[in-house]
Amino acid sequence: MFCKFLFLISFILCSFAKAYPTLYPETNQLLKSQATQLDRLPILNDSSVWYFNFVAQSSYRKDPGSVVTASVANFPAVIGNGMGSTKTYFYEENGARLIVNTLTPNTMTIFPQAALHTMFNEGCTEATLVSALSSEDPGTLTFANSLFELPIDLVSNAFGGDVSNFRSRVPNLASNAIVGTRDCLARCRK
Repeated sequence: MFCKFLFLISFILCSFAKAYPTLYPETNQLLKSQATQLDRLPILNDSSVWYFNFVAQSSYRKDPGSVVTASVANFPAVIGNGMGSTKTYFYEENGARLIVNTLTPNTMTIFPQAALHTMFNEGCTEATLVSALSSEDPGTLTFANSLFELPIDLVSNAFGGDVSNFRSRVPNLASNAIVGTRDCLARCRK
């Protein structure tokens, strides 16, 4: 099985409505107007609305992998409940150092808000990563896709040469994931 390389930038201030449409806007509005969790319970009156299946989401892709977010846009039960944090390489800001961790079962790490980060499955079997985010409405900014939305002459100047042909090589936003490194692919190909 191919390694899964998940490239995701959590950037709380930016959200792609096109990538993650709000499925239940009326329910969300009603939930947000309630003062307490007890007031929200009658709105979330069926046990099934408290259950989220990552694989059943339209953004789920088995190959090459995908980033599926349980958020206010597709899981109204998160409204008013807060969330935690998650996983493996991050660079916080200019002048900082790269932070690298290898997570094993029952461990975790955090990504500071707006840090450039990525996750990588080094194994040759499928893996599922669950991210707990610090907001009920987390934004996602996929760096490579977003970079090429800027004027190409600015991007080319930042790289010191013409990069206009790179855009076509970046996977589309449907999966937010690409296959792994050359080393991983060589090791894991059947």
